[in-house]
Amino acid sequence: MTDAALLREKNCSHNVVYEFERSKLVRTFILESNQRALIFVCEDNLGTEEVLLDVSVLEKLLESSPVTYNPGGVTDALSLIAKGNVQSVILDESVFDQDVVYLQTVGRNAAIEIRPDDLRKILADLGFDSESEKPKLITYDFGYAASDDSSKHRVISGIQPSGDMTLGNYLGAIINWQKQIEKYDENFFFLADLHSLTVLPDPADLRNRIRQTVMTLIACGLDLEKAALFRQSDLGGYHAELAWIFSCLTPEGRLEQMTQFKDKAQKQQMVGAGLKTYPILMAADISLYQATLVPVGEDQRQHLELCREIVRRFNNRYGYTMPVPQPKVPEVLARVMSLTDGTKKMSKSDENKDSCIYLLDSPDEINRKIKRAKTDNNPTLSFDENRPEVFNLLSIYQVLSGKEKETVERHFEGKGAAALKKELTELLVEDLKPIREKYNELTTHPGLVDSVLQK
Repeated sequence: MTDAALLREKNCSHNVVYEFERSKLVRTFILESNQRALIFVCEDNLGTEEVLLDVSVLEKLLESSPVTYNPGGVTDALSLIAKGNVQSVILDESVFDQDVVYLQTVGRNAAIEIRPDDLRKILADLGFDSESEKPKLITYDFGYAASDDSSKHRVISGIQPSGDMTLGNYLGAIINWQKQIEKYDENFFFLADLHSLTVLPDPADLRNRIRQTVMTLIACGLDLEKAALFRQSDLGGYHAELAWIFSCLTPEGRLEQMTQFKDKAQKQQMVGAGLKTYPILMAADISLYQATLVPVGEDQRQHLELCREIVRRFNNRYGYTMPVPQPKVPEVLARVMSLTDGTKKMSKSDENKDSCIYLLDSPDEINRKIKRAKTDNNPTLSFDENRPEVFNLLSIYQVLSGKEKETVERHFEGKGAAALKKELTELLVEDLKPIREKYNELTTHPGLVDSVLQK
């Protein structure tokens, strides 16, 4: 049976064509491992003639090794699936970026023209879907490898208007924001004041913290001539509307699996529904602006994975509408840990204020906090993750100094923690001084903040 015959039997809309756009061709290959799988991958996402498919990615997706394939591919792949010749299917998510795609079939230059949604439906009809407990359909966007270094990305990042921003915010987000402005075409930054409502802030205090956050970002050198900075609530109706639609597509059980929800719920006397649905609003924040790339720390990757699931589910149900966003973990220090407990993220919500370095801390405050920072009794300094406090201080020093890990370790060989703390303090004071001075200057020009928020 050919694919055309199978689709007619299933009453699935399609056309047999002899002329088509090669860029919309979807190639199919049989993958051999401890199970037999079949992959649908877009022509533009294939590699060179010598290496068409990245086997290491396939091994991870199939959780099997080794994986082999015939580079000649196969035709009438749907018919092979219908015969029960494969146990799982890998589908390139990039197919949903097209209005129609073309599948190879028998016959000279012949192809099956089919809508991506109909392709997904026929796979589900054949018993291959991604919604079951043990899905036989694996989705993966093979276009990411090709587009990751491209400047043609729309990038979005959000930050809660906390007012007093920490060293963790600076090294984990702001420095990378400055880099991404230079690298990517379109950059959107927003103050996530709607997300702040999960802790029921005082309204006047929240308004003040929004202004403080804007001034801090400007003081850190964020170039607002090349990027947009806005307050989430100024477009809150759109965010909330899309979040409601997304909530109708999201299984409640997935929200309860979110690690941050579990952690934060334990710290609040009254757990509002907003804390649980927080990741859905985050998905709306991203998708509303058709973002293709989202810089995230490791602590937010789970939320972004949920966002990708929601977007795929939306596109599959209503037709391709928005891109599935790609996560981008910052290349530099992604997480700055507490100065008093190296196993916890540096957070201004920590009751022990000595655990945090704030960007506006005075030199004396920085000196005092670094002196009190926890280390251990081992005089040797090394990037050992089993010594979290020492690892944290060395990592901060490495990022601020711009040196390689090996160079840092050689530099502090035989010197001990006291020398590290002294030099780290000097680096922090030097690096944060211009930020503090620019911030103090901005406090005398309140109209500047107003103009930024009103754009």
